[in-house]
Amino acid sequence: MNLNRPYGTERPVLGSDGRPRARGDTLAKWTRPLRAALIAGDADSAAAQPPPAFQAMARRHLADLATLTGLEITAARPGEANLLIFLAEDPFAAARRHRALFAHKIADPGQFDALLAAMEPSATCFGFLWGGWPSGRSIDFAVAFIRGGRGERTSMGCLVQEVTQVLGLMNDLDPTADSIFSDSGRQVALTERDRLLLRLLYDPTLRPGMSWAEAEPLTRQALQALQRGG
Repeated sequence: MNLNRPYGTERPVLGSDGRPRARGDTLAKWTRPLRAALIAGDADSAAAQPPPAFQAMARRHLADLATLTGLEITAARPGEANLLIFLAEDPFAAARRHRALFAHKIADPGQFDALLAAMEPSATCFGFLWGGWPSGRSIDFAVAFIRGGRGERTSMGCLVQEVTQVLGLMNDLDPTADSIFSDSGRQVALTERDRLLLRLLYDPTLRPGMSWAEAEPLTRQALQALQRGG
């Protein structure tokens, strides 16, 4: 199994100044509690909630992530959240409409608009995250956009993939991979491999900012400990 999965990314990563930048060969993860808010992105008000079925899916997945990572993950109002999850028929319009919720993370609005314009317009889901992990600080803010109207299976797969990826596992895998991180759409839930990768990433010995050379021996030790524990 490829243990250096947390290194590399298939998406733009925004730095602490809100500008897109190269991912870099450093480990990224959260070390602070997550405060998650669900938002119906097609509505003008950030207080509008997605349908109950989507809310239930999101609650289940966030609870699962909390168990796997040991992170404290709780619900919050949009203005107090550091993880924003939008469900919208047009996620790109939602990103522009509700930008005020994460504008404090965007140093150059024009550059952010150009980034959105350059993305594939038919994308079913995408996300951004911010943090200072090259200098040893953790991920501190993330947003995920899920396209609605494509059926429950697609919504669930997008939700699980995007919200898991903004925890630090940001690189997509080959379409043949048995993983939620494959864009084949075959999986809509975390596989056992995905769960193992999350548990390894959130082993307390691994710290934001570590290079692969620093993290590799610790990752193997953590893997051996998990295998001994069954």
